[in-house]
Formats: sequence, C-alpha cells, structure tokens
Amino acid sequence: MFKKLPVQGMSCQHCKHNIETSVKQLDGVKEVTAYYNEGYVNVDFDDSQVKLEQIIQEIEDLGFEIK
Repeated sequence: MFKKLPVQGMSCQHCKHNIETSVKQLDGVKEVTAYYNEGYVNVDFDDSQVKLEQIIQEIEDLGFEIK
C-alpha cells in the first residue's frame, strides 16, 4: 500500500533523516521518503504487517504533526 502523508514541522535534512530512519525500522515498511521542502512523506508498506496508524504514530512521536 502506498500513502502520501502531509507532515508539518519538517524543516531540514535532519528532520528528513529522522523520519526516514524511524519509519523504515517498522516491520512491513518497504520504502519511505520524506520531502521536507514540500511537507510530505511517501510511505510504501505492507498493510498486513504494519498499519497506517502505527506509521503516523511513529512520525508524531518524533515531534511532527500529520495534517
């Protein structure tokens, strides 16, 4: 499953790295790319292994907000 998530609070390469590193560690996440200039994160994942809510929670736990 592919989702484009609008994310508030990303402002730099460090934010991008933190989100990508954290979300990639979740079982079932195939690919994650954060675009801090545009304010969104693309996530490709297997929804039988990880739920969208878990991905959103992981991003929010890092201090960012899903719009």
